[in-house]
Amino acid sequence: MVKFLNAFIIFIAATVINWIGIELFAPLDINIGVMLAFSIIMAGILSEAGGYTFAFMSGLFLDFFSDVLFGGYALVFTLIMFVFYRIDDKIDFKVIGPQVVITSALNVLCVLLYGFCGLIFTGSFLWQGLKSFAAGSALTGLFMPFIYIFVTKYLIFNVLKKNNENKNLF
Repeated sequence: MVKFLNAFIIFIAATVINWIGIELFAPLDINIGVMLAFSIIMAGILSEAGGYTFAFMSGLFLDFFSDVLFGGYALVFTLIMFVFYRIDDKIDFKVIGPQVVITSALNVLCVLLYGFCGLIFTGSFLWQGLKSFAAGSALTGLFMPFIYIFVTKYLIFNVLKKNNENKNLF
């Protein structure tokens, strides 16, 4: 129960930081992937089932505020976690360099997959614009080390820290 509560607190923090990111970068027409960054961090901490669940719920949260394709972000975030879990054992995600590169690349993949989901389900490619695509992916990668430090230093309880060693949430 404590592990679930800890994951829920991290989810609430992710939603608040996502809202702040939207408020700061929407006037610049840039969409940063704060929820994706938190999902990637939690995927590195939780088991696969826990990571998929956290990512799906993060995507579903974004879908509730989207008026284009309901369920698109939930599907795309789940697919992104599939890719992340395939490369998770090959990288050291605690180092800043891989965090920035992997998060930026996964954000690019997220934007493209969301566009293709729009093409499949609505008949038109959902494109956010080149500025939002490039700057949003770069900023998501650059903010990732700060989000990672914030989560690992201040938001994770000891129960989840111990859980991190053998990755079993559920």
